[in-house]
Amino acid sequence: MNQAIRINPVIDRLENILGRGDIPAPYDRWGARLLAHLTKPVQVVVTGLAGSGKSTLIEMMSAQPVIGQHLEVPIIELAYGEKERGLFERQDGSMTSFPGFLKDCECPQDSIRARQELPDTKLISQTFVEIGLSGDLAQKRAILSSACERADIIIWCSQEFSQEEQHLWASVPDQIKDHSFLVLTMADRQLMRDVLSKNIARLESIVADEFMGLYPVATIQGIAAQTSGEGLNQALWTSSGGKHLMEPVLRQIKQGRGADVDQARIFLDRLAARTPEVDVEGREAPQMPDPIAIDGPDTKEKSEVATRADDVAVDDVAPDARSVALLSEAVDMLQQRAREMLDEMDHNDNLDAGAILNSCTEAMSSLAGLLDTAPVNDPTAQGVREDVQEGEEMLMLFQLEYSEEAALDAVTLLLQMRKELIDKVV
Repeated sequence: MNQAIRINPVIDRLENILGRGDIPAPYDRWGARLLAHLTKPVQVVVTGLAGSGKSTLIEMMSAQPVIGQHLEVPIIELAYGEKERGLFERQDGSMTSFPGFLKDCECPQDSIRARQELPDTKLISQTFVEIGLSGDLAQKRAILSSACERADIIIWCSQEFSQEEQHLWASVPDQIKDHSFLVLTMADRQLMRDVLSKNIARLESIVADEFMGLYPVATIQGIAAQTSGEGLNQALWTSSGGKHLMEPVLRQIKQGRGADVDQARIFLDRLAARTPEVDVEGREAPQMPDPIAIDGPDTKEKSEVATRADDVAVDDVAPDARSVALLSEAVDMLQQRAREMLDEMDHNDNLDAGAILNSCTEAMSSLAGLLDTAPVNDPTAQGVREDVQEGEEMLMLFQLEYSEEAALDAVTLLLQMRKELIDKVV
């Protein structure tokens, strides 16, 4: 793992625990995926139709005018590397590399991906990815769907956000729209043509529902503000619109990473509760000494008496009849929901991981609502409420990635919850 990323003790703790190799399934898989997500740079995807100014916007956002305008490659990445070099992935899967910058490289004609690596520490935590939308409408939709799968943040470049663009954007999942920005590029030219204010007014209501905000940007001015002098030209940076765009984008990156770390804490807490033999620091939990070896045979008799008393106490606090009925109903509900989702997985070649995750979240929410009607003072129902809360937190982990594996783990979690409910009512 890159040392620059290993600055958070929660990430270190998670890595140490996983390194032990003795975490029970499925927590080993969940933890590994969470660690991979935490140590991967935030993916800022810049997309839009051809000629919308995507490459120039990336150069402005990164203050690195190294890509150029001549590259005709479906995907262009700007990422951290130990040295300045450009890489091209070709159709046969081979990689070709050149020292220096992409704008100075000769791009192989069969390139499907270009990557610019720079020893810029700001790129350790974030990678910029340009994905152009080309072809017919179906092809553009497929490309956009693929872009959404890899994106943490999406920036849509456009000069007018036309009806075609709105139609394409309508298919983007809501959880991605919540972390997306619409950028009107070449704002200086639109201003000179006296169309900028009209475009902003026309798009105001659309943006309110579909994006985090609308940002007119004069990208060339923004690049000049950062690169033409010894330091940042604050006045030009502000007037270009670059400052107003980058502030919320960087805030989203910071907040998103902070939320990921919070999810790691939730995971560690749940793991500690489910596997008390291993604490959250990854050490073997200390074993309590045998009281018989310390205190002698008299203590053994006292211990047996105390155990019998505890058993009687547990029997006295039997689950409320209303709670038992609700838990039985919850068992049936979870079984039905899980069966429906497993059937959908079996009968669909193209699994909709997002739909499965949403269904699991709805099932857990329904379970929580069902338990709200259970007697408040029933300890059995209260224990299940705590389990459901933990389940909801685990589902939040799976929402970090809309993958088939995450969807399968979400269904597994529902089945595990069902098994635990059965143990409480039998």
